[in-house]
Amino acid sequence: MSLNNDDKEYAGPQTTVSPAYEGLTDEELATTHEGDHGTRRDLPPRVVSMIAIAGTIGTGLFLGSGSALALGGPVGAWLGYTIMGALVGCMMYCLGEMTCFAPNIGGFVEMGTKYVSPHFGFMMGINYILQTGMAIPSELSAIAVMLSFWDENATHAGIYIAVFLVVAIGVNVIGVRYYGEIEFWFACLKVATLVGLILFGLIANLGGIGPKHEFIGGRYWRDEPFNDTFKGLQPVAKARFLGFWAVFTKAAFSYGGIESIGILAGEAHNPRRTMRMAVRTVFYRIIGIYMLAILIIGLNVSQKSPELLSAVAGGGKTAASSPFVVICKQTGVQVLPSIINAVVMTSALSSANENIYAVSRTLMALARNGSMPQWFLKTNKAGIPFSGVIIGFCFALLAFLSLSAGSNVAFSWLSNLSALSSLVGWTCICYCYTRFKKACDVQGIDRTRLPLRSWFQPYLAWVCILFFSLVLIFNGFTVFLGEFAISDFFAAYVTLPLILMCFIGFKLVRKTKGVHTDDIDLGGGPAEALRGTQYDRLEYAAPVGHQLSSSAGEKV
Repeated sequence: MSLNNDDKEYAGPQTTVSPAYEGLTDEELATTHEGDHGTRRDLPPRVVSMIAIAGTIGTGLFLGSGSALALGGPVGAWLGYTIMGALVGCMMYCLGEMTCFAPNIGGFVEMGTKYVSPHFGFMMGINYILQTGMAIPSELSAIAVMLSFWDENATHAGIYIAVFLVVAIGVNVIGVRYYGEIEFWFACLKVATLVGLILFGLIANLGGIGPKHEFIGGRYWRDEPFNDTFKGLQPVAKARFLGFWAVFTKAAFSYGGIESIGILAGEAHNPRRTMRMAVRTVFYRIIGIYMLAILIIGLNVSQKSPELLSAVAGGGKTAASSPFVVICKQTGVQVLPSIINAVVMTSALSSANENIYAVSRTLMALARNGSMPQWFLKTNKAGIPFSGVIIGFCFALLAFLSLSAGSNVAFSWLSNLSALSSLVGWTCICYCYTRFKKACDVQGIDRTRLPLRSWFQPYLAWVCILFFSLVLIFNGFTVFLGEFAISDFFAAYVTLPLILMCFIGFKLVRKTKGVHTDDIDLGGGPAEALRGTQYDRLEYAAPVGHQLSSSAGEKV
């Protein structure tokens, strides 16, 4: 075996296999449709950008925002979503900078292994598989519940789950190009509906709709900005603060999955340009859409509204629990609830599609790093990792547990495994970034030449780590207010010991060690950024501790 001028790959002490993109020039990476391990770079910029815009618009915003309003009041809910959204946006810029530097099929799982340690990357991968895998049956069972809005025959739920399960698997096996187009139109529908609902709420607030054409204005913001009666706590200041803090967990669930666009980088066409556009889209549009939607809800619906409190108490699983539907009831509009329910149902199907995709690609990343069997790297002629899709199908079968009273308890407990995974993933991504930033500084890489550069680093990354960790630790504080319930405690914290066991277990079994910043392989970055560094030569000797190895992109 011999390396030619295009072969700049080596495996570091973390024993990862260098991805195919490291064997390409910047021009070749921008034009090729061939991805790592037989995958296809067939997702165009408009598709990735639209998925980025609408990826987090789903049940968390359409339905869950009502409970956030009831917990924190209009100002508390808006502040909670705004603060969480701003820091999530900062996290996305951290992820975007690393992704644009070295786009690959492994996404942030690859970053954890490469920039921190193999056991850290394994923990990130398992955490994300739990997050996305358990979301698949949750979304499918949610579709069946939402269909009960029209069909009250509970015996039909199993049929609905089976039909939409087949649809979700079908979308994931027809090729990434068609998968992207289907998700693009789902995203367009969600964005158009949300924009329409925001305009509807604005008109309703100004008195343009309703039997009395009543002007509401900022009445609820002035009269009841926060929840003064949260859990019956005294003094009022304590109730207000804890009600406001409870919104953070709801907001985190709503923004959950926003990091999934990092997984798309391995199959995005012209990935550096595409991912740069997508990340900027997330920060400037998604955060703005969420802030505006929560603002409109708080302006129109009182936190003490009987319709809102009744819907939240009912579990919030159909359009009846949406605060937008509460606005419809207040104004006498009859048709919108059915439209909202239909859109939320398509959002749930879209989420199921995306989660099956994420499971299969995350398993590919773990397999490439030697943490999973190598058969997860195999793809068919369409570039689909069919073994990973089969695992996604197995997760989806758990949706049938929700059909009976006894097994539904088990299903609820299993669903709790992914309850906090987003916060864990965001914290890990930001920590990976601090390592990446330090490695760039140590190895003399000029970040001003990168395709995308985040701001005020690494300080913002550490702020995100601190904030996400605090929300993670205190998300279950309500368990300790009043009578202690073991099931609620389990739901709040079960994710943490599980991923900790993965971290420690992998380290002990594989005897892996952390990667020193001097030894982090940054050779896959853009040529402009690597100019004048040890990676600037076409052929170079690997740094100390590295060994040359063959790879998917190596020419022999």
